[in-house]
Amino acid sequence: MALIANTTASSILSLICLLTFSLHTTTTTTEACHRTDRTALLDFKSKISYDSVGLLQTWNQSTDCCTQWEGVDCDSNGRVITLARAGYESPGEADAYMVGTISPSLGKLKFLRYLSLSRLVELAGPIPPELGKLSHLTAILLYMNQLEGPIPASFQNLRKLDRLYLNENLLSGTISTNFFQRMSNLSQLVIHSNQISGRIPRIDNLVHLTRLDIHSNNFSGSIPSTIGFLKKLDSLNLVGNQISGSIPTSIGELSKVTFLSLSRNSLTGSIPSSISKLKFLVHFFLSDNKLTGSIPALIGKLTALRSVMLENNMLTGKLPESLGNLTILNHFSANNNRLTGKIPSSFSKLINLQDLDLSRNGLSGPIPSRVINLMSLENFDVSFNKLTGKIPPHKRTFPAFSFEGNSGLCDSPLPPCKTA
Repeated sequence: MALIANTTASSILSLICLLTFSLHTTTTTTEACHRTDRTALLDFKSKISYDSVGLLQTWNQSTDCCTQWEGVDCDSNGRVITLARAGYESPGEADAYMVGTISPSLGKLKFLRYLSLSRLVELAGPIPPELGKLSHLTAILLYMNQLEGPIPASFQNLRKLDRLYLNENLLSGTISTNFFQRMSNLSQLVIHSNQISGRIPRIDNLVHLTRLDIHSNNFSGSIPSTIGFLKKLDSLNLVGNQISGSIPTSIGELSKVTFLSLSRNSLTGSIPSSISKLKFLVHFFLSDNKLTGSIPALIGKLTALRSVMLENNMLTGKLPESLGNLTILNHFSANNNRLTGKIPSSFSKLINLQDLDLSRNGLSGPIPSRVINLMSLENFDVSFNKLTGKIPPHKRTFPAFSFEGNSGLCDSPLPPCKTA
């Protein structure tokens, strides 16, 4: 009986060992990197001539790319789905960067979903058109490199793309009108700080877009009137281009926008009153354009505003009393325009205001005492206007140049008022 028991126990143990080995073998086989993907990744590595901190040091022929290569993830079939070797900056440590180019071989990673080669600083050359074959891609992050040439036309085929970050490179060329027509899933389009030119392409179908940032390029033409279709947009940044024409009324349909910056362009016409519908707007920048007309009184309805920058335009009329409703406003500038009338007494309600610049206009009358004594006010400039009277006593010290150019103003920090 003992012999039978021992034999049975031995058989069971052998069976367990066999099953364990079989499971281990199956798992290993499932996770093992596909040969095509391994070859593609090693070809990418071969195009990198310098890797400052060894971001690719774990990538070699003798190890499995799915389980042992940093920055690489695979699916259950051993196909690469993630390639993330972004650079970084760590206090007290050398910055991570790479010198080299992006190998077209990455276009063979046909199951790739996520590609991040951002902040590598010295990664140069063109973006390979072969990346447009990767139909499963949901994110392309190639920002803060030295990439040049156009955005590949093949990217039009990336229908699953959710995020496209190509900012802070040397990209040039134009973007065709219908470039984004198949990318209806795109939620973040960030291509700022490049040298891209031409008209803004059609974007009316990008109904899931929450961030559109094309600032600091060479885009020209007008803002598309269909901009209002982007109902989910939270941030719109068109700063520093060559965009002309008027601000479309449809911009008021961006009901969720919190950041709106159109500064440093060649926009003309007036500020549309439809902005009054942007009830979540926090930052509103229109400086350095050629805008005319008055500041809409309805701006006073935008009580979430913290920053309003309108300087260097040709705005006329009076400062609206309704600006006093913006009680959480921190920064307001309307300098170098053609504004007239008095500084509204309602500004005394701007208890959170830190910066107020109304210089180089045609403002007249006295400086309201309660405005210059706002508790949070740190910077105050009303120079080169037509203000008159005695500068009210004020607790905070403002330099004399904040008041110069007003021949009718007197008293500290300007010379004392003349007695009759």
